[in-house]
Amino acid sequence: MSDTPNVLDSRERFTVTAATYARYRPSYPKGLVDCIVQTAEVRPGARIADVGCGTGISTRLFMDRGFDVVGIDPNEGMLAEARRDGGAANYQRGDATATGLASGSVDLVTVAQAFHWFDVPMAMAEFRRILKAGGWCAAFWNVRTGTPFMRAYEELLNGVSEYRAVPKPREAIAAIEAHAGIVSLTAAEFPNAQLLDRTGLFGRAASSSYVAHGVEKREVFERSLGELFDRHAVNGVVEFTYVTRSRMWRFA
Repeated sequence: MSDTPNVLDSRERFTVTAATYARYRPSYPKGLVDCIVQTAEVRPGARIADVGCGTGISTRLFMDRGFDVVGIDPNEGMLAEARRDGGAANYQRGDATATGLASGSVDLVTVAQAFHWFDVPMAMAEFRRILKAGGWCAAFWNVRTGTPFMRAYEELLNGVSEYRAVPKPREAIAAIEAHAGIVSLTAAEFPNAQLLDRTGLFGRAASSSYVAHGVEKREVFERSLGELFDRHAVNGVVEFTYVTRSRMWRFA
């Protein structure tokens, strides 16, 4: 039997994890939002399309700054979680390659934790279409760091064949950097972290689609995850650390 799984359609793979994703996924650093706003030179009231918005974690960050934000996602389960949280943002179903937005209608496109699922050339063409002249794009990810605990967690995930098969942020970053027709490419990084108790660690793991769909021996996986927590917890929590990596660009 092949060790390579049939990777699910990225538009549907998060349906079963939507509620868990909304509860246990981290937000993004204030400094990142500051950097994007300053780089793109957008002011409150500017129109932002948050593409691949999922449960609206990033959408709300820009909404809270006074921007006119529309969250775009193909998954109705994720959008339902985003709408449940309330707020002034609008959410609508759409793809990175077919957002449903009018041409030249947005000042900034943001993509949080999702660009690695996109068809890069087609998404870039769509972003160029919906942006106003001179508008910016910003893609960013919470990327796990290499602390002893995080290395052990990565080792556990590497035992899941689907995890090894799914696209990774580093591949998307390379594709952005290599894409013809972009200018003003800007990179920035910010520290980020979650403090998770045992329930939180199990929830954080379960929010990952490759865990939800790819773990064959769930009891074995969860026992190993519990042992990992027991080895690394301090005062009842583990620190789940990230570097939030971003790329910002305009089109020539």
